Amino acid sequence: MIVQQLKLEEHKVITIEPTASLKELLEVLERCGYQHIPVVADGVFYGMAGYSEVYKAFFDSALDKQAFLAGTKVESVTINKNATISEEGNMEEIFKKIDYVPFLAVLDGESHFNGILLKSTLFDMLRDALGMHKPGIRLTVSMPEMKGVLGKFSEVVKDYSNIFGMLVLDDNTNFGYRRVSFKVAPETDIEALTEDLKHIGVRVFHVTPVVQSI
Repeated sequence: MIVQQLKLEEHKVITIEPTASLKELLEVLERCGYQHIPVVADGVFYGMAGYSEVYKAFFDSALDKQAFLAGTKVESVTINKNATISEEGNMEEIFKKIDYVPFLAVLDGESHFNGILLKSTLFDMLRDALGMHKPGIRLTVSMPEMKGVLGKFSEVVKDYSNIFGMLVLDDNTNFGYRRVSFKVAPETDIEALTEDLKHIGVRVFHVTPVVQSI
């Protein structure tokens, strides 16, 4: 239930109704400090609206500024109606949909608006996965795609340190290898660890100095 874990609950989300004026929208945006907010009414997600849509619509209109803002409804500048994800959604769905939007609207089983999933939340999750909240030494290694190698790798590393976050990536430069980034304790004997990893076919190719927690 990754979406439910990461979402910002509905009662914490600032929204606006589609029938509100653009003047009201700008006032809400100024108060909350966001570039876009969800457009919601009676549990239905209509999309999102923000500064850029208002500016574009005004540029395309021939109205006086005040008349335009007071007489134009939010529904006329609402975009990204399909920027939604189910509460039961998975990580693959999240990353496929969130590329070009600041957030995804989370919908429950009856398609009612139930909160949002912020793009910034995914970066926070990535920071946790990388162990960036703890001081340590980061190593990047190249690991062969062979059954049992990851288990052997973990066994070797644990003799020297706990692993504070690990990220496994495709290695596009070496077919049949994976690139792994992980962090160990500041006092870890990196030379000895590097030597032991060589014995199981894992090559250390980048080591960063001790970094401070953030």
